[in-house]
Amino acid sequence: MFRKNNCVRSFAMVLCFTAPFALAQSSQTGAGISANAAAELLFQLETLQQEVQSLRGQLEEQGHDLRLMKESQRDRYIDLDKRISLLMSAPVRGSAQAPSVSLQPKIERVSVQSEPVKISNALTISPLAPVVLPPPTAQSQQAYNTAYNLIRERNFDDAERALAKFVTDFPNDSLTGNGYYWLGEVKLVQGKPKEAIEAFSKVLSDFSGHSKEQDSLYKLGTVNDQLGNSVAAKSYLQDVIKRFPESKAAKLAAGYLSKIK
Repeated sequence: MFRKNNCVRSFAMVLCFTAPFALAQSSQTGAGISANAAAELLFQLETLQQEVQSLRGQLEEQGHDLRLMKESQRDRYIDLDKRISLLMSAPVRGSAQAPSVSLQPKIERVSVQSEPVKISNALTISPLAPVVLPPPTAQSQQAYNTAYNLIRERNFDDAERALAKFVTDFPNDSLTGNGYYWLGEVKLVQGKPKEAIEAFSKVLSDFSGHSKEQDSLYKLGTVNDQLGNSVAAKSYLQDVIKRFPESKAAKLAAGYLSKIK
């Protein structure tokens, strides 16, 4: 489309400059042109000028949208970068080892309300019974550490593939909930919000009671808002505040909710 725009603009500019000279030359040679021909030429010139102005407006609008996309992508990267930096600053047991299980959020039981959480003017989300899974095996721990270290190294392409393989190879491991959560984070950095929603939703549906549940709810709220789904966004954010009122995710959700129109 940009090539077409440039061609039209170039043609219009050439016509703007050459039309007056053509008219003048015709007058000087005595041949002249008819009034109808002159009027038609001027009409075409004005039409092209209007098209150029319209295309210029479209280019400016596209430039604005591109800036917004870049800013959104940068904010997502900064958010994940902060999380990674916090994890890297945490003390590590042992030397030259990837994060052990003790450094990762563990599966915890949470109190489950007997009635669904009802959110006004939003969706109704029913908490599931907490899922209790066995501790990770040596094989699953090694696979998770490999994927997790790729995130810490900011190697997001390989991290995405490694996490996807991890959750497929170990679907019922106690670290699988973590795997889906970080897969969602990486998907956001990669500019794949819909796939990120699928990953965060997996934490809620298959790993209820997981310590990453509150963070996944918060992320589902923010990503849905960025995609224009304000009703779903408010529902997830309000659910974080209601079910995990003392958590960091609840504070973030409250702050984000105040900015949603």
